[in-house]
Amino acid sequence: MVRLGQKLKKERKQEEIAKRREELMKATAANDHIVYGLFHNTMFLRIYDSKMDHFHNNRLVQAMQFGCNLVIDCSYDDYMNDKEMRNTAKQLMLCFALNRSHEEPFNIHHCNANYGKTTMKQLEKHLVQIHQPEFPFNVTDRSYTELFPKERLVYLTPHCKNDLTEFNPDDVYIIGAMVDKSSQEAVSLGKAKKLGLRMARLPLDRYFQFKSGKSLTLDQMVAIMLELKTSNNFEKAFQHVPRRKITTVDEVAAKEQEMREVAKFKFNFNNKWTGDKRNNSKQSSHPKLGKGRY
Repeated sequence: MVRLGQKLKKERKQEEIAKRREELMKATAANDHIVYGLFHNTMFLRIYDSKMDHFHNNRLVQAMQFGCNLVIDCSYDDYMNDKEMRNTAKQLMLCFALNRSHEEPFNIHHCNANYGKTTMKQLEKHLVQIHQPEFPFNVTDRSYTELFPKERLVYLTPHCKNDLTEFNPDDVYIIGAMVDKSSQEAVSLGKAKKLGLRMARLPLDRYFQFKSGKSLTLDQMVAIMLELKTSNNFEKAFQHVPRRKITTVDEVAAKEQEMREVAKFKFNFNNKWTGDKRNNSKQSSHPKLGKGRY
């Protein structure tokens, strides 16, 4: 009886080991991480997504204390339809993710927020922890003129005539959170003039020829400003401008060649037409000579 009990106990133990091994194999197949050794033994620590989130959030906290300030003006809801406001909320989330993953992020302030409009409702829906005190996201219904001195504020608008020549860390740059494809009104220019703020535009014309309008998304603007803050190099910063929006060097050369061919054709056509007109006038003045024999 003792031997039978030991045998049953040994069989149960083997069944438990086989069952545990099968569970580990299923977990390994469903896990994207590399699994080392027997029973997941490894000499390295596994870095979980929660740890990475904590690391990036700490960077934002440091930026809030010591970093450069950047303002996103969220006061343009009345100029957009519902679809455009939803698109604006998506771009704001991209801006947050892009800034958070940077080595030296901005301290971004989302000012003039209207919580009754679609933009903020969508932002609150996707960033549920937006109003938690420990979450590093600055959003307020107050104006940037209440948070910073006017002499430090610079509104970035493509409609002004002053080019931004260099990034000044003492200035607070303002980006308008407006996605409006149907209208090209200079709303941001009028707002900056009304508030008596300095204005500047990115010197895009010095580096590119655009196929259509020079409109950039909010996340592209934040990416450009992050690079300017880091290197103060416009050529490197404008690498974030999508290639589909600009005319490449080859396209410019092909267009110039086409224009030269058109000009050459017009020149030859005009000369031929003028010559034919002169010949007809000579024939009409000497009707007895008749047509030539050539």
